[in-house]
Amino acid sequence: MTSFWLIMGALLIGVPGATFIVLQLIAQHKRQVLAYEWSAAEVVRRGQRLDELEKLTRSAQQKIAELTKQKFELEAEVAKLEKLASKAVAAEANVKTFSIGIYNSEVRRAHMMGEKHRQLDDKWGEINYVELQATNDDEVRRTIMRKFPPERGFVIESVQEVKK
Repeated sequence: MTSFWLIMGALLIGVPGATFIVLQLIAQHKRQVLAYEWSAAEVVRRGQRLDELEKLTRSAQQKIAELTKQKFELEAEVAKLEKLASKAVAAEANVKTFSIGIYNSEVRRAHMMGEKHRQLDDKWGEINYVELQATNDDEVRRTIMRKFPPERGFVIESVQEVKK
């Protein structure tokens, strides 16, 4: 069919016109071949780049895992050192451990009326025990009253030194 059009074109517009049309068809075909070759090369290049990025991602994830493990190990060491330091300071400063029984009268009152306290959990209606380190009873009471103020309904039931 194409040859028919070429012959018709040659008869109508002459040899120079037909030559021009043939050259245009050849150029178009070359452009299509080049575009296909470029596209195939680009697909290969992008595939290689994806492989490189996957390798980099795996190595980065391994490094992150190693660093996370080291972080947890260091945090554990810090906790151990802090514990040792606090024991050393406590031994030097004659610090004692106290157990404090404390409850909240507002929670207790609300519980007796069949209601819930709007801010505190029901467990505060019962005596809760808190441990605290201090040098004497007075220091313990001051610290507890700061943390659990009587104005908010907290009542100190007992303060006892914990024997080791």
